[in-house]
Amino acid sequence: MKPIILKQRNILLIISGFLSLAIVMGIGRFSYTPILPYMELNFLLTPFTAGLLATINFIGYFIGAIGARFIPQQSSWLLRGLLINIGTTFLMGFSESYLFWLILRFLSGVTSGLIFVLVSNLILSHLNRTGKMYYSGFLFGGVGFGILISGLTIPTIESYFSWHVNWIFLGIVSVIFMFFIIYGMNLQEPTNYKSPPPTNKPIDPISYTQTTKYALYISYTLEGFGYIIFGTFITAMLVNNPNFTFESSYVWAVVGLGAIPSCIFWAWLGKKISDISALKWAYITQIVSILIPVFTDNLILVLIAAFGFGATFMGITTLTMTIAKSLYGQSGNLISGLTASYAAGQLLGPVVAGSVIIINSYIYPFIISAVALITALITINTINVKEGEMIDALRKHQSN
Repeated sequence: MKPIILKQRNILLIISGFLSLAIVMGIGRFSYTPILPYMELNFLLTPFTAGLLATINFIGYFIGAIGARFIPQQSSWLLRGLLINIGTTFLMGFSESYLFWLILRFLSGVTSGLIFVLVSNLILSHLNRTGKMYYSGFLFGGVGFGILISGLTIPTIESYFSWHVNWIFLGIVSVIFMFFIIYGMNLQEPTNYKSPPPTNKPIDPISYTQTTKYALYISYTLEGFGYIIFGTFITAMLVNNPNFTFESSYVWAVVGLGAIPSCIFWAWLGKKISDISALKWAYITQIVSILIPVFTDNLILVLIAAFGFGATFMGITTLTMTIAKSLYGQSGNLISGLTASYAAGQLLGPVVAGSVIIINSYIYPFIISAVALITALITINTINVKEGEMIDALRKHQSN
């Protein structure tokens, strides 16, 4: 009976984490993308002020992620952060003050970063204690699930009401998710359960060149810069294209559809062909996906681009962190540095794109995004084959 109870707790915890990430990332962070065009159509935002709102959210996210190390790893703190995050989503629909929006998007970012770290630590630590780490791939699909919900519901609500109601409705959805999260987080482990002994044998860290370290830093910074331009402005680009008559928010829903299984897929591919090779293919797929809307407004091709983008932006994170963990083992120095560099790229992307859009059109920021990602791919190619094999060998050893 005890294994059944433990399995149920694992499942409920995964669902709780899945829905937590749906609230703070898929809804709280990324629903801004499909709502943005409607706010622009009401002359409430310009491309520059829209980019600034995105940037202030990413600044908050960076602060929250860094500050999470000083917060006790307890579910009570996670629930408090969720409530604040949901509140910022609600309140976006009750005001047209740009200053108030800046404050709300900043707080949303802080709580998003905080909860992302807390969810990862709480749930992955539990799965590790119970020997069920293979469930972890399902956790991060919550980001795509939240994106899918917002992309599907926003155009329908907009057709009957206004952009205000979209924020309020998504806040209500988040509250409903909270009931499931609270139940899953409060379920206790079996009282007499003992963690299984670790199966990994000690292994010395591999030696790696400075080239590999710098390649990861440069590529991940450029990924943060490149992906966020598409992620912030794709729906606005399509809305402003008179030849594209399909509802742009549904395109954003396809992004979420691609993101849901992406972490599991890229982790699987990394085991088959090596993490380095899988990372290269993820970058190639993302570059092609970002360039498609630049050269065509064909509906089928745009939907393929949206799915390809959704299927890669979380996958690249998963693969980069896996490689970093293989390099540093238990040390978090490289992982912390990469997280900071990724955040720096995210901060710059919307502001640069917003400034260029004022001068020209949405095409130019997307080209800049693709150039940044091509440069990231080139830097990943500087990691030689022999060293890539060493990284993959260590990762496979750690996962056994």
